Amino acid sequence: MHYGRLIRVSKYRGDPHAVACIVAVADPAKAIELIRTQAATPDDEIEDFGRVSDALLTALNLGTAQFMRAWRPLGSEGFLCLRVVEKTRVGPQT
Repeated sequence: MHYGRLIRVSKYRGDPHAVACIVAVADPAKAIELIRTQAATPDDEIEDFGRVSDALLTALNLGTAQFMRAWRPLGSEGFLCLRVVEKTRVGPQT
């Protein structure tokens, strides 16, 4: 795998309590489905925000079919900071 996906889970667009998930799955549809079945509720909106690098997956020690929940607090300068909340291992990717 050369990259993973950044997936956002929210109740609605603009939800201040949305959660970002870093997913070690390269295919966007498979990453969304993994989050839909393992981390989201039926009424959640799930969006693919794009690729994350293999270097990030390695730094977070994420293997294939694993994901981490994170959130996005913005400081006064507006910098994006990801704080790892939980790492989840799921079954083999199909």
